[in-house]
Amino acid sequence: MAQAGSTPPTEIPEATPPRYPMTDYSFTLQAIMELQRSVGGLVEAVNALKSRTEKQAEILDKISHRIYAASVVIAIALPIIAFLANLIVPALLSALHLPPPK
Repeated sequence: MAQAGSTPPTEIPEATPPRYPMTDYSFTLQAIMELQRSVGGLVEAVNALKSRTEKQAEILDKISHRIYAASVVIAIALPIIAFLANLIVPALLSALHLPPPK
């Protein structure tokens, strides 16, 4: 405790405090090993996610090709079916002796 009549020092020391070397590096080494193990686990998880994403992209690509093929088949088959229906309906109605629709 400072006495009531004491004054603060007029000069500030210019030397830095001495550094004491660490005698045991086991804590630092253990922390680095734990970090390395964690990073290894993260790398493995990222690689697993990449492979799953690639598989899902292949599946989606196959589905998109099937949808495109189905739309082409429908676009070709629909006019053919309409044309055949236009030929068959009047023939069917005349066979049944009904007047054709107007």
